[in-house]
Amino acid sequence: MTRAVLLVGATGLFGGHLARQLARRTDMSLIVAGRRLPTLTALAQELGAEAVAFDRTDATGVQGVLTRLRPFAVIDCSGPFQNYGAAPYAFAKQVLRAGAHYLDIADGAAFVAGIGALDALAKEQGVCAWSGASTTPALSSAIAADLCAGLDEVDLIETSILPGNKTPRGLSVMRAILGQIGRPFAQMRGGRLGAAMGWSDSQRIAPKVGATALKPRLAALVNTPDAALFPRHFNAATVTARAGLELGLFHRSLGVLRYLVPALRIPSLDPLSKPLLTLSNLFTGFGSDAGGMRVRVLGTRGAQRQERVWDMIIPDGHGPKTPVQPVVILLDQLLAGQAKPGARPALAAFTRAEAEAQLATIHAVFERRDRDLIPIFEQALGPAFNDLPNAVQQLHRPAYVSRFKGTAEVRTATTLLGKLAALAGRFPLKGGQVVAEVEIAADDQSEVWTRNMSGTRFCSTLRYTRGQGVTEQFGPLTFNLDLHVSDGALHFPVTKGRAFGMFPIPHIITPVSETTETVDAEGRFVFDVRLSLPSGGLIVHYKGMLEPQ
Repeated sequence: MTRAVLLVGATGLFGGHLARQLARRTDMSLIVAGRRLPTLTALAQELGAEAVAFDRTDATGVQGVLTRLRPFAVIDCSGPFQNYGAAPYAFAKQVLRAGAHYLDIADGAAFVAGIGALDALAKEQGVCAWSGASTTPALSSAIAADLCAGLDEVDLIETSILPGNKTPRGLSVMRAILGQIGRPFAQMRGGRLGAAMGWSDSQRIAPKVGATALKPRLAALVNTPDAALFPRHFNAATVTARAGLELGLFHRSLGVLRYLVPALRIPSLDPLSKPLLTLSNLFTGFGSDAGGMRVRVLGTRGAQRQERVWDMIIPDGHGPKTPVQPVVILLDQLLAGQAKPGARPALAAFTRAEAEAQLATIHAVFERRDRDLIPIFEQALGPAFNDLPNAVQQLHRPAYVSRFKGTAEVRTATTLLGKLAALAGRFPLKGGQVVAEVEIAADDQSEVWTRNMSGTRFCSTLRYTRGQGVTEQFGPLTFNLDLHVSDGALHFPVTKGRAFGMFPIPHIITPVSETTETVDAEGRFVFDVRLSLPSGGLIVHYKGMLEPQ
């Protein structure tokens, strides 16, 4: 028995790939749909399918088509779903009222998260509505569910999508990217909901499968359904979603625009979508046709922190086929009668094994890697780490994001040289008894410490390198630390320093660090940090206590 499947947006980049896949199947009859009949007719003749033209925003026209065709399922591949206006689910409602299943490949966070508004209608009609049946959140959540299995706590879920520059790109994708550059969006970080900026915080990521690896590519923060839905679904403390462009010039150019949009109060970069798409197509001779994806999870199992990574590489320009593979998996569920009625985001709707089996049909290769993580202080100190008091050990075994709060007494520089040194390190210039807050963001071999002393924030990055020990970086200045344990306390003397990573700081001007960490009579973590010039002039001195938040 064949079922009629209506595919809207069949002449687009993603819809075209899906149409060609579904046309080869014998268990369904494909109807390709869109707004321009001549283009649709040519595609239908190529595929042996039926063509129908209508505007999805024309309620009367949609009703007539649905009444005449009576499809088993309707798939919306048009988009961009972020621009569906004041009544974003009008089309989906009509599909459900016609008694058909509904699927879309939306990646707009608000659109996908809000599909539950149609749940009662879908159940009443005995049909399913799945939103986000795409790379995110359908595929990313299926992989995340596999990686999170067995963890007691999930500290981080990070998804990165890295297309190759030679692969085709569509206008809808360009509009989706440009529409969020420089725009704030909600992000869960360390269990707190805050604001992130679209296309900020770029990091280099290099998916690897066996001996095959992509060259490191920049990936910046983007607003996808993962960021909105994963914190609650997986009880994840931090969720980040990233996307990148293979050519660093293009990626960094968008990074510049991310500052200009808020500075110039530009409502949206969407009007630049067509010219920038045309411009980017002029450079398709550069880069590669291989795309990649990474899903990374950090968490704890018992007392052990773990990192679990799933990498995928898709060669030969097949990357643009990825977003529609979840549709195929979910459509199979519908045809088999395995899906429960209701409207919901496509979250963990299939297994990693099902995902990999489907992705293999488009020549994707993948690999999962798990490893235990040892905090950098424990690596540097070795067995001596266990000689530290429990509160000190706890602080130096941070989760991906850990927070501590207490009080501190701050003394500041009084000499000109001391104040200049304090400015270089971004240390407080105003003293007194203050509230002290410390956030530690720990990732693999580094920890970013952000200290807040009653509104004065200063940061440093600690890194561990085997054979070189621990270094701490304050802005352009980096110092080597001789970490050691003595009399139950941890000491941080500075041995040498560099400026801008390459220029040695002469010993006669290298700051002197008298830093200790231990516990008070109540077993609470206490710190005493005194930084001074070799001449004895004070840079900053702060001491106090902290408790975990």
